[in-house]
Amino acid sequence: MISFKSLQSHLDHTYSRAQNDMDDAAEAASDSGTMEDLQAFNDASQQTNIANMILNEGLRAKHGITKAIIDGIQ
Repeated sequence: MISFKSLQSHLDHTYSRAQNDMDDAAEAASDSGTMEDLQAFNDASQQTNIANMILNEGLRAKHGITKAIIDGIQ
């Protein structure tokens, strides 16, 4: 079974990679301004948004688990 820390590390890495890809695509689009580069930026932006959403859901799950543990102790 995968540990939560390992999953969190994987999600962080995925988000960081998506952010770097979006930055690279933004630079390419600003330099050339071709339709392909603008589409690549749009795609990279969507991937970054998806990675961010998944990362936020992971944090929400961790909070829920922690809260359930604390509530169970009380």
